[in-house]
Amino acid sequence: MIRAITLTVLFSAIFIVANAQDVIIRRNGKVTECKILEVGINNVTYKLGKEESDASFVIRKNELSSIRMENGVTVYMNERQEAENEKNSRRGITFGANLINFSPFQALDSGIGFGINYERIIDKQGYFGITLPFALTFPDNSSSIAYDTRQGTEIFYFSPGLKIYPAGQRRVTYAVGPNLFTGFGHRWIYNDFYNPNTGSYTSTEARAKVFRFGLMVNNYINFQITRAFQLGLHLGLGSRYVDNEKYLNINNKMHGIEFTGEFMFNLGLRL
Repeated sequence: MIRAITLTVLFSAIFIVANAQDVIIRRNGKVTECKILEVGINNVTYKLGKEESDASFVIRKNELSSIRMENGVTVYMNERQEAENEKNSRRGITFGANLINFSPFQALDSGIGFGINYERIIDKQGYFGITLPFALTFPDNSSSIAYDTRQGTEIFYFSPGLKIYPAGQRRVTYAVGPNLFTGFGHRWIYNDFYNPNTGSYTSTEARAKVFRFGLMVNNYINFQITRAFQLGLHLGLGSRYVDNEKYLNINNKMHGIEFTGEFMFNLGLRL
């Protein structure tokens, strides 16, 4: 059995080598298997068959993209284009794969805050990235002569996600991708209770624990100012599936599935 397999592989290899041919690739993408007879200054002479009596053909080199010889060597007809492609390829990978962004302004459904984000480009072509954003929103405090109220929400968000760059890494880059966000925090609640016996109001203050969870689809645009510095904007829209609040040891489900969004401005370093 092993002997039969060995002979089959051997004969197959001999057949492939014996039938190996040169290949001409035109600029329009057409591929022709042939036998190259001569590569001149302006023309290439070839045959479609291997017999001496077969007709010879001549094609101008400026009509060709490349020639692949039967020994595996590839000869490009347009060396200037190849050099430019190689230069662009090197230029495309000069951008670092590690991005650290700071957001001095971030607007979420729970309020205004700031954030920091780490991103890693995970493929050599620069089409995919993993992002790990952290954000903190502050309560909107306000006061008046009549009473003081602190009903804002202070939440810490962690929102891991995937970024997809349809055009890869460029000076101006667009990306889109989903993020799962989880929020932990608290909300200050201030209440006034009227006491009919004394005819006065009693003020109480309590802190309710908040938990939120949902999915956001973000749209990003980055401006690569230099190799190491970038500016960015991003807008996200999605759904908040969980919005729970624990107040006075009572767990309350505040809302059902709700629409949510976020917007932020970023300053970043690329390493």
